[in-house]
Amino acid sequence: MKKQRIFPFLPAAVLSLSLLLSGCDTRQTAPSAEDDGVLTIAATTYPVYELLETLTSNMDHVELTLVVDQQISCLHDYTLTVDDMRTLEHADVILINGAGLEAFMADALSAADAPVIDCSKGIDLLPATGHDDHDHSAAEDEEDHYDPHLWLDPERYMQMMDNAARGLSDLGYGNYDDYRAVMLRSCAHIDERFLTWKDRFDTLPQEKKLLITFHDGFSYLADAYGLTILRAIEEEAGNEASAKDIKEIVELIREYDIPMIFVEENGSDATAKAIQRETGVAIGTLSTLMSPDDSTDYVQRDEDNLKTIYEGLSREDLPEDEK
Repeated sequence: MKKQRIFPFLPAAVLSLSLLLSGCDTRQTAPSAEDDGVLTIAATTYPVYELLETLTSNMDHVELTLVVDQQISCLHDYTLTVDDMRTLEHADVILINGAGLEAFMADALSAADAPVIDCSKGIDLLPATGHDDHDHSAAEDEEDHYDPHLWLDPERYMQMMDNAARGLSDLGYGNYDDYRAVMLRSCAHIDERFLTWKDRFDTLPQEKKLLITFHDGFSYLADAYGLTILRAIEEEAGNEASAKDIKEIVELIREYDIPMIFVEENGSDATAKAIQRETGVAIGTLSTLMSPDDSTDYVQRDEDNLKTIYEGLSREDLPEDEK
């Protein structure tokens, strides 16, 4: 069954009117909880920060801050720094990804005076893979069985944006209709690219839609484009793939004639290279879009992932005009 879309394609006349309205002077001044007249919104992770940049683009007197602003692959072993704590302390409102991603900062969020908006509210969550052997605290166990990388599915990313808009509006920080005018413009572009890539992956036979990843965060990407993750290995310091894992992956590559396996750009590729030496399989690099990047936006980085996967699985380079 096709997933329900928040921002389906509108008739051309309606979309044109929406864009016209959003281009009018709808700039609003957000109320602030601080005496300096500036509304400080803290985003725990970069995907949330990026969607907030879109939502608040027409708002005066808004300062966006990012809590985890480092190049990072996985937050399971992350420890809040003094600067991170200061960012949370100075925020008027805090937006989190949710789905367990911020479990490591639960105490800090509970101690914060600012209200917290959960961008994963009401979104269909997928089970996590690849963390079976991790030793997490009891505080993490309840939510750790969900994959929190929601933003890698464009439709769920748009739902996150809508949750953020509703949350800010409910707190009196802006009007939801104004946020929606901005979302119509931004999400129409995201939606268009999603459908283009969905159609492209739909042309592949099912036996070419099989992924082996060395990061456990790509379940939503696979779900969005009809791909199947055969195996996901999460390698961290002290938790490298075992000899049994490597043997099973080698067997999967040979059984299914897998042309490419995928590592995460900020993760380890040692095991993948060992498997490459044994099987000759190619290695592709994907991004979880977690780390700050001022050079490209969400759509471009998402397309880079999809191009890498499509060309790797199909064994075909896309024409230049389709890249």
